[in-house]
Amino acid sequence: MKKKIVSLLFILFSVGTSWSQLNTDRVMAIAQNALYFEDYVLAIQYFNQIISVKPYLPDPYLYRGIAKIQLGDFAGAEADCSSALALNPFIPGAYYARGFSRIKLKELEGAESDLNKYLEYNPVNDDLLRLRIWVYDLQKKYDLALKDIDQLTKKNKDSDLLMDKGQILMEKNDTIGAMTYFTDAIKADSTKCNGWSALATLKMMQHDNSGALHDFDKAIALKSKYAGDYINRGLLNYWNKNYRGAFADYDKAIELDDKSIIAHLNRGMLRSEVGDLNNAVSDFNKVIAAEPENYEALYQRALLNTEIGDYRQATLDFNKIIARYPGFSPAFWGRAKVKQLQHDAKGAYLDQMTAQEIEKKKPRNTVKKEEEPNTQAQMAKSTKSNETKASIFNDVLARGGNPSDEAPKKGGLRGAIQNVNIEISNEPNFVLSYYSKENELKRLGYYFSVIDDYNKQHKLNAKLKITNDEISLTQEMIQMHFQAIDNMTTEINRKPNADAYFVRGINYALVKDYTNAVQDFSKVIELRPDFTMAYFCRANILYKLLDFKLNNPENKEVKSEFKDEKLYKHDFETIAKDYKKVIELAPEFAFARFNLGNLYCQEKDFESAIDIYTEALRSQPDFAEAFFNRGLAYLFLNDAKKANIDLSKAGELGIYQAYNIIKRLNDN
Repeated sequence: MKKKIVSLLFILFSVGTSWSQLNTDRVMAIAQNALYFEDYVLAIQYFNQIISVKPYLPDPYLYRGIAKIQLGDFAGAEADCSSALALNPFIPGAYYARGFSRIKLKELEGAESDLNKYLEYNPVNDDLLRLRIWVYDLQKKYDLALKDIDQLTKKNKDSDLLMDKGQILMEKNDTIGAMTYFTDAIKADSTKCNGWSALATLKMMQHDNSGALHDFDKAIALKSKYAGDYINRGLLNYWNKNYRGAFADYDKAIELDDKSIIAHLNRGMLRSEVGDLNNAVSDFNKVIAAEPENYEALYQRALLNTEIGDYRQATLDFNKIIARYPGFSPAFWGRAKVKQLQHDAKGAYLDQMTAQEIEKKKPRNTVKKEEEPNTQAQMAKSTKSNETKASIFNDVLARGGNPSDEAPKKGGLRGAIQNVNIEISNEPNFVLSYYSKENELKRLGYYFSVIDDYNKQHKLNAKLKITNDEISLTQEMIQMHFQAIDNMTTEINRKPNADAYFVRGINYALVKDYTNAVQDFSKVIELRPDFTMAYFCRANILYKLLDFKLNNPENKEVKSEFKDEKLYKHDFETIAKDYKKVIELAPEFAFARFNLGNLYCQEKDFESAIDIYTEALRSQPDFAEAFFNRGLAYLFLNDAKKANIDLSKAGELGIYQAYNIIKRLNDN
């Protein structure tokens, strides 16, 4: 999930606690910074400190639970949310977060109860109703799910809701009703492949093969990524003797889902029929490796191994099938053939007699499915929208449970852009840090002489790097930086100097104590006005604080869009002034220009952003991130031609997301 999960959690989870001590307030603010900027381990450490001092406050438990959700600790998150609710049972967001955790823990009844409780506080939250539909569906409470769908469709007859209703009706075996709603979903939005896919699957079940083939063609033309669509079209092509088309479809299904049992099973049968026996065995081997009790694959493999001379394995497979299905005569006939080929005439005769006796006693046309394995190619089931539902659940958590129309515009949509007018995420700012993530595609070892010269003075415990891909700190790293802060404080108390303030500022920034970091960098500039890196670091921290202000919904001043009077104009001007000072002191430092370009994008001044990115590229001609962000700025100005050129260059230089954007632009 690319969205910052806590970017809009504060409005939902706030309980308006008044902190009595300034230090607790400061720790809470720093912890929220860490949470917002996705440094979850560090956030948990801060919340632990607050809980140890004031265990009676519910907020730290809840926020710590949110951090644990992001780290995949759903049991811990559930416990923390329960602790918060024990202290204050009137926190709607805590019910939501605990419900989310319980879904992950498959505690569906508890999740349902929590969602119900949240909806008592906010009964008009459409997204939460969609999630409750999902939970009802998972519990097979179909009538309750349909009731919620009907409530939603009174306001909004979108295609997803119609699909949901059709799928639930399918589960209730109401195929006529399901077909009606799948058809309505297509009428509501014919560009979504899932509607065509569901309708095609239903037609296939009703033996309308011609109609099913037409609808699968539609779904696949709309770039369906569901392997089942290719499996089922492959089966239709097989029935129509279009073996080339069937092979192509099965291959594509396996490309999309290499673990698909049905795709390997069906392709194995088709390979067997056309005489490609060894490859057919390979497909059945994959099925059996994944499902050792898949008797359909065991039977097919036994037949093939008989043909290619692997009598031992064929016998083992037939034995296993007979032990499970003692009334399945083909297995006895198959084993008899293996015994004949091994010159075991007596054994072959006994198996033949057993097979004949079974067939004499078996009534015609009354074989039950459980009495023998299915030896035919199989149809893939219709895809359910569980992944979509999970995505909704995550999105709602990212928005703090707010209805869709209150969702923030900011989001990590880089690489998945369908409309050039939507807001997207630039490559983030470059910062000075001890750490950066490794990336084989992007060149991270950017060089800047001022940084290199400072590193050579050995005033730091480690070398500073320029990076825009910061890492989250481990607990050990956090403690190390706290110790470094203490050490620098001791040195400053003994003999104040610009280097000590700078080093302490870097450490404060790493542990998300941005207020103290800004104060230290300001002190550096006061003591040494030409300290280039201090201006750069201060601007970066002020930018992060501005980002927090703009995207924290507890801040009631912020609207979804800027009006003529720009909010936080002073903040923008202060940050820009620092970046421009860096450029004045070090004209070759392209990263100050890059960050300034990002600031202009934040102000929606894309023309100025393009100009400053262009200046950055003059200083650093292979600056992939500048090409990428300038390309996005061109998109906002609807200049697709220039955007394509820049995004292509960014992709060439290692930002692979650019290719996805180019593809979507070309598709449109």
